[in-house]
Amino acid sequence: MEITTYKSDSGSRDLEEKSFSRDIPFIDILKQAIELKAPLISKTSYISPKRPGAWYIKGYKNKIPYDELKTIIEENLEKKKFPRRICYLIKHYE
Repeated sequence: MEITTYKSDSGSRDLEEKSFSRDIPFIDILKQAIELKAPLISKTSYISPKRPGAWYIKGYKNKIPYDELKTIIEENLEKKKFPRRICYLIKHYE
């Protein structure tokens, strides 16, 4: 497995996603992503009590290929989109 960290996000609503409390440790989120073979973990920032931020595991139904997802994230990074988010792009090897 290979993990690349970005200070951006996919921003794609086409990805199937599951949300988790931001208080859960990263290692537990990573274990869930590995089980689901999900290519993306995203963490949103705390904004207010109504929007406290969360972990998201995205793309576990593989709607977007890894290379395409990487391109989307890198384009968003270049455009400075979603700078308050952190995402972890995961390349699973079999």
